[in-house]
Amino acid sequence: MMKARDMYLQRLAVPRAIWLNGKRVNNVLQEPAFQGAIENTLSYYDMLEGPDFHFDYNGSPAAISLMIPGTVDDLARKRNAYKKVADSSFGMLGRTPDFINAGLCAMRSHATFFGHDEHADYSANVIDFYDRCAKEHLFVGHGAINPQIDRSKPMGLQSNLYAGVKCVNVSERGIEVSGAKMIVTLAPIADQLLIFNMPGLTEHDADYALAFAVPTDAQGLKIICRKSLVHPESSEFDYPLSSKMDEIDAYLVFDQVQIPWSDVFIFRDIAKSNQFYDVTRTRHHTGHQGVVRGLAKAELLIGVADSLARNLGLSSYINVQEQLGELTTAYELIRGAVMLCELEAHVDAEGVCNPSIHAIQAIRCHFPKWYQKMLQTVQSLAAGSMLAVPHGDDFHNENEACLQQALQNPFLSPMDRGKLLNLAWDVSGDGFGQRQMIYETYHAGDPMRIAAAHYNNYNKQAMSDSVERALKGKH
Repeated sequence: MMKARDMYLQRLAVPRAIWLNGKRVNNVLQEPAFQGAIENTLSYYDMLEGPDFHFDYNGSPAAISLMIPGTVDDLARKRNAYKKVADSSFGMLGRTPDFINAGLCAMRSHATFFGHDEHADYSANVIDFYDRCAKEHLFVGHGAINPQIDRSKPMGLQSNLYAGVKCVNVSERGIEVSGAKMIVTLAPIADQLLIFNMPGLTEHDADYALAFAVPTDAQGLKIICRKSLVHPESSEFDYPLSSKMDEIDAYLVFDQVQIPWSDVFIFRDIAKSNQFYDVTRTRHHTGHQGVVRGLAKAELLIGVADSLARNLGLSSYINVQEQLGELTTAYELIRGAVMLCELEAHVDAEGVCNPSIHAIQAIRCHFPKWYQKMLQTVQSLAAGSMLAVPHGDDFHNENEACLQQALQNPFLSPMDRGKLLNLAWDVSGDGFGQRQMIYETYHAGDPMRIAAAHYNNYNKQAMSDSVERALKGKH
């Protein structure tokens, strides 16, 4: 039987309409900007060979991220796999295959939500798609964010066709869609894309109230990538992370793309479009994967800050120890909340053990602030030193002797010092680091709305009872 990684490579060889830096990409496998992400995805498929990364699905191994958890122990098992996948990219790749896999298990276990109508049995479609993903080890990306055209009015009242993805024609074979989605991460190297909307559609938006799967090589689908952050002309010494970890974000353009009824999950149903992410607990399970990935990212950032302090002779200063202590205590709070989301998981009527969304959203509210603090600490410790590192080639030309003398310190060789400072710059200052900061701030939604929604949806009875007892003098 062909291995999962070989099946993936075979699928990647199929041409798709991708544009990068203004040019058509004719061969995904040979494009330097995609190499790091592809290599990491291949390492993910290699991991699937191990017992900790798969479960038995109808007699065949399937990715553990697709396993429908029935117990807290199942969630812990999935968490351990998420963490090891995230560790392979230091958490810098936010949309590895296990992300949407986590959501697909929730969709499959709550398939009855999707229902049916005169066109199709959407519940059966969800089950069949999950089955395909499990058996064929598909890498499914997703497009949920609509372009920022005019947020002051509903999509259905805008004249711009690219305000979202809408149904423009219906036939016995399926639907025809046109429009756009933005920030579709890793779209160029995914096999399929799950297209849906986040909550917020209005009564005017029925044509946009869709959810469906589409292959990345579909006729009429364009994948237009943002500018690459890879530096192919430089070495890993100069760009230790961005040379391997740039996860391309893309703008999807649909031009009368045919979607067969078998791949449609929601059709012109505003209520279901608005409800599906929460009612099916998809948010809970993708959120679980996301906060575990955050742990891997925090470990790297805190590790960089600690290494800078120790190797630049700063770790004995109490103010530096305080800075680092704020980071290590933040890490413990994140780790504790990850455990809490599992310990307070709820088994629903379908028998699915769903992690606590309150703990997950609490992390999503505070992690961006802590992440920015981590970056600020790295920058304050490295300071101007990370802006003064010579190019890697200067350590191997006529400048080598003087640099070896001039850049000596008691803790690291000049080369190792340069590597560490370049890592600090790559992760905090260069385009790659800035993209990571923006991603962490907004990938889960508007931070203000996350906090407001947490307050509005949180059970505050214990707090109210405490106030009542205080007012009545009962202690």
